[in-house]
Amino acid sequence: MPTETPGEQHPSTLPVEFVGARVTSLVRTLADVASTAPWLASVPMIDAALGRGATTPALLRAALDRVAPQAHARARVALEMGSALSGSPAESVARVRFRQLGTPEPVQQHEFSRPGEQRAVVDFWFPDQGVVVEVDGRAKYEDPQMLGGISTADAHWREKQREDFVRLTWADLTDPEMVRAKLTQAGIPCR
Repeated sequence: MPTETPGEQHPSTLPVEFVGARVTSLVRTLADVASTAPWLASVPMIDAALGRGATTPALLRAALDRVAPQAHARARVALEMGSALSGSPAESVARVRFRQLGTPEPVQQHEFSRPGEQRAVVDFWFPDQGVVVEVDGRAKYEDPQMLGGISTADAHWREKQREDFVRLTWADLTDPEMVRAKLTQAGIPCR
């Protein structure tokens, strides 16, 4: 995680040059986007910056001072939702949908393991309901890096060996009512 020594500004707070033009810093840009764009757009950007270690939650909170008062609440929520644990933009969008639907807060990237068995890390775990939610994209079955040396068929088989869980796709995430239906069917309360 980036650190800042006393009296030194963090690189993510400094303006930069891009294609010959001076542009706002990463932190300022994220705060501006958080204050003007819907959470579905701003939260994935914030998550990506945090996930890459390009900035810190503390620096993002400090940027709220520069946000227009009428947009402060929107920006504050988006910046506070930021998580370095989101594994993809789709997971970020899923977290926004969970908040919009009033679900309990899930645990991100929860690991399940049993002695002698391979461990499984799931996108979201709702412990009070005992429900796992996975956000599935095609890359999970096509990207060699995500497959980790196994075949697409093996990836599907491993998932089938897990207990049933809720699967959300990009198509589902575009429709809040589809997300609500899948979650409530699995026993996850929504408002």
